[in-house]
Amino acid sequence: MIINISDFTGKYEIHSGLYDQSKLQDYINIYEKRYLIELFGASLYNEFISDLDPYNVPYSPNFLTIYNPFEMDSNILLPNQIVISEGIKQMLKGFIYFEYLKDTTNQTTPNGLVIPSNENSTTATTLYSMMYTRYNEAIRTYRAIQWYIVENYNAPFKQVLSIYLLNAGTNYGVGINVPVTGGSGQGLTLNFDVNGFGLITDIYINNPGVNYEPNDIVTITTGDNNATANVFQVAKGDFKKFNGVRKNMVYWL
Repeated sequence: MIINISDFTGKYEIHSGLYDQSKLQDYINIYEKRYLIELFGASLYNEFISDLDPYNVPYSPNFLTIYNPFEMDSNILLPNQIVISEGIKQMLKGFIYFEYLKDTTNQTTPNGLVIPSNENSTTATTLYSMMYTRYNEAIRTYRAIQWYIVENYNAPFKQVLSIYLLNAGTNYGVGINVPVTGGSGQGLTLNFDVNGFGLITDIYINNPGVNYEPNDIVTITTGDNNATANVFQVAKGDFKKFNGVRKNMVYWL
């Protein structure tokens, strides 16, 4: 799960006493998945979930861009418009905060639904309820992310995330932004270190390229053109598969 009970602090603070935690966790389980599916569409949602690392942060550059906050200029609806996203985690907190407080304004009793009250305070009207403010903030991020996906559906994908050396080659010098040949994609370049015998010792990704597949074998140019490396992991995000929103729907939910 991206959201935890401990995330509901500060402006998203929710009472989380002993008897409230299980209820709040139920809301997280239900609404985190639901809002992400509505945001991405079913296919891209599954790719997003499979791309998360053990800390529930995406590996893929495409997914990482929309997971984190961003702001960009846009001319879709109005000239010089600014699109602002507070990030997926903040968006989910806003939606879950809204769903939870909306339901807990009523309590089920043997006499039916009742509105809780006490001697020292009164229930806030919808005019002053922060749950709608948090919901509207989440909607703005939701729309910004959908806008970004639609506008960048041809963004680079299947970029190389990690690679390891297979053959150290011969007669290489220190490499900076050195292209490779072979494999399924194009554009991958590497930096590398060598020892005193002209053998490559360590390689680093300079440009991740596009359209590579795991286990692609690439040849590192220069030297005797005989050093090879294995593509270990690639970005999984492909915005061209996104079909959950059309341009004329981005700003209308």
